[in-house]
Amino acid sequence: MEKKKISALKRRRRLIFLLTILGLVFISCWFIFRKKDYTIEYELDNYHITEAFNKEKDYYSFIIKKGEKEYHTILPNSNFISKKLIYKIEELETTEETCVKLYSNKLRFTPLCRKENEQVSYHLVSSEMKQKLGEVFEKIPTTEEDTYKQIKIYNLLYQDYYIWNYRGFIHISDSKQEEINLFTKDIYDPKLVTQVKDYLFIPDYNRDHYFEKVTLINRKTGKQETWNLKNPIYFDSIILGVHEDSIYLVDKHEKIEWSLTPESKEQKKVGSESKIGLTFDGEWKEVSLTKLMNQDNTFSGLYPITYEINNGLYAKMNNASILLSKENVSKLVLQVSDGVFYLDKDTLMKYTDKYGCIKIMNYFEWNFNSNHVIYIF
Repeated sequence: MEKKKISALKRRRRLIFLLTILGLVFISCWFIFRKKDYTIEYELDNYHITEAFNKEKDYYSFIIKKGEKEYHTILPNSNFISKKLIYKIEELETTEETCVKLYSNKLRFTPLCRKENEQVSYHLVSSEMKQKLGEVFEKIPTTEEDTYKQIKIYNLLYQDYYIWNYRGFIHISDSKQEEINLFTKDIYDPKLVTQVKDYLFIPDYNRDHYFEKVTLINRKTGKQETWNLKNPIYFDSIILGVHEDSIYLVDKHEKIEWSLTPESKEQKKVGSESKIGLTFDGEWKEVSLTKLMNQDNTFSGLYPITYEINNGLYAKMNNASILLSKENVSKLVLQVSDGVFYLDKDTLMKYTDKYGCIKIMNYFEWNFNSNHVIYIF
């Protein structure tokens, strides 16, 4: 009996020892092979490639260069540990254009093109070049055209749209069309309405100078909730930005910065005259309330690509600008992970690298008021 106890104890000790060794091996491998920032350069098919990975923002960037021609692209992280991700470059030319097709076993690249001495979206190239590129163009998903409350609907792309109609919203999605009435007077510039995760944050605009109550619209459930704030907030406030599940706002009248979390209904003071406030630029930074109130310290997220209007729509990456649309873009509406929504006069559009420019809906009212009026989930 004693020998059996000793034998069982030895087996238990061996098992513990084995599990410990396996755990140490796993931890060692994790430290050795986990993704880290890197920048490498290599030559391929007469091109010089600069490939980099940014761990903090979780993306790969590539600069493909041959002589005076330079191409830029950025792709989101994928779950693998590799470098030198391009194994072949195919070059295509017409009289006025040059495109390159990049081949990889890990990432899916769209063609990169240059026209008239600038990089352009491959959706803007000539018919001749499109034939050379072959079957890289994907068919845009479509829905049946419809009209609701004088809004002409073309393609919803399976998303929810909340359109401000001065006293609330027109809500349009694939499954629902409805009016949401909230206020008794017209509000022409609802600048404090903010979307964060699955919520719309809507101050009580029935009040004149400050609000103590917020309406929350839960996009997932479609239900409205009332949030009674612990402390009132004045309408002269500035939305600094949204980070994760919270809105950061500076009340200029009270000289207070608040963090507001709709999901948990938490109102937290993060800055005041006696306590330096916070802003976000890749990391949290302390900034005086005076600067937060009087300088541009807004933040909009961690996207490695930004968009701008400059006689057309441009994407900016790696200090380079890429032409996406030559149309008369009047306002950027919302940047998302796969592109950007924008207004072309009275038409809401979306650009994605996969499909190019897509017409979403048309509303004549946007010719007169396009401030803080479209919220998209």
